[in-house]
Amino acid sequence: MAIIGAPFRMPRFESLVWGKAVIDGKTYNYDIVILPDGRIEPRTTPYETLGSHTFTRDEIERLINAGAEVIVVGTGTSGMAKLSPEAQRLASERGVELVVQTSPLAINTYNWYAAQGRRVAALIHITC
Repeated sequence: MAIIGAPFRMPRFESLVWGKAVIDGKTYNYDIVILPDGRIEPRTTPYETLGSHTFTRDEIERLINAGAEVIVVGTGTSGMAKLSPEAQRLASERGVELVVQTSPLAINTYNWYAAQGRRVAALIHITC
């Protein structure tokens, strides 16, 4: 239950290892999207339950339209996932800061922005 006037708290990553992320004590075994309002959703494509190895323009646009001023992209534990050039261009055109890092680094970056009270969103690939 939300308390009126209580500060809003964004989700916080506790850990990430290949195939598993822990956020606020809950384990996620799929790629994760955190919206700027704090909702956590699976990142799925029509083809894969863990998400593709390319972050698309549509994924970035959804987060921008949801109000993100910063988007943290985790490219996997080994950095195998990539951000499409179209996605990079869109963020630049809209003035949204993009931070692209391997997922173990990205979760710490996300936590830092969230603790600063920024309107941050995240796309985190949890495997390779």
